Amino acid sequence: MTLLSIRNLTVRLGRDALAPTILEEVSLDVMPGETLGLVGESGSGKSTLGMSVLRLTPPRLAEGTSGEILWDGRDILTMRGRDLRALRGAEISMILQDPMASLNPVFSIGSQLTEALRRAGRSDLMQAAEAALAEVRIPSPAERLRSYPHQMSGGMRQRVVSAIGLAQEPRLIICDEPTTALDATIQYQFLELLRALQGAHGMAMLFVTHDFGVVARICDRVAVMYAGRIVETGPVREIFSNPRHPYTRALLAAVPSTSTAPDRLPVIEGAPPSIGNRPGGCAFHPRCPMAGPDCQRQPPMERLAPRHEAACWRAREEAAA
Repeated sequence: MTLLSIRNLTVRLGRDALAPTILEEVSLDVMPGETLGLVGESGSGKSTLGMSVLRLTPPRLAEGTSGEILWDGRDILTMRGRDLRALRGAEISMILQDPMASLNPVFSIGSQLTEALRRAGRSDLMQAAEAALAEVRIPSPAERLRSYPHQMSGGMRQRVVSAIGLAQEPRLIICDEPTTALDATIQYQFLELLRALQGAHGMAMLFVTHDFGVVARICDRVAVMYAGRIVETGPVREIFSNPRHPYTRALLAAVPSTSTAPDRLPVIEGAPPSIGNRPGGCAFHPRCPMAGPDCQRQPPMERLAPRHEAACWRAREEAAA
């Protein structure tokens, strides 16, 4: 049974069909209890996809959104105010990249956490808030309820944001690069905490990141995005051992190795296209060392192995060989 099903999601800068496209015909499924990683360079559309699920995009993008985002058989894109408010937090929640942008600096941690708990219908607000901070392993939770965001470290603030996101026990939580601002040690601790919380609450996660190291540690499946499209999806082990799309291979090749010290770190030549200047066909072909004349046409997403799909003419030829 599919928990979240995204079908042909397209997001443009306005209603005009000729407006610049940010997301183009994205289709994606999230299963109950799994962690799906969403990977790609900055500007590939990962955060826009996450925000679109909860309809948190700016009005101009909302006007240019089409397709389906199905939750329990209901299309989120057609939900009205009351149903949408009931969905946010209670069914689907979100942890944003910068906790200082998520937390209000003039309110205490306790007041912000109890607001979320009040929406969940809890009456024992302060006791529940203390328990929520304890669950995300914040020491002296009763004392921390009186603290303000600026009085806490970056790792602590990220845990508070997680506690707020989990307050209503959602079935799906969207994590939008929550480890970017954390150092390596705190990042590891936070990822282990997320895994523990996921197991305790039985929730699914859509984990947005640009770091394949994070994907290897926490995700079950991965979807690779480039220029607003999904170009490859598959189980994490399969993607790491047998990547099919040249972009996925290039991303994995660019991950620094601890076993060897090359003279120069591998890079992907060129830069991702801007949203108003994307090439026709496969958007990666100007940077792809395997590009051919047929790459001027958009390749379809095809299954190359069980649960492993890629949108690439070269990958199709390799699978057929």
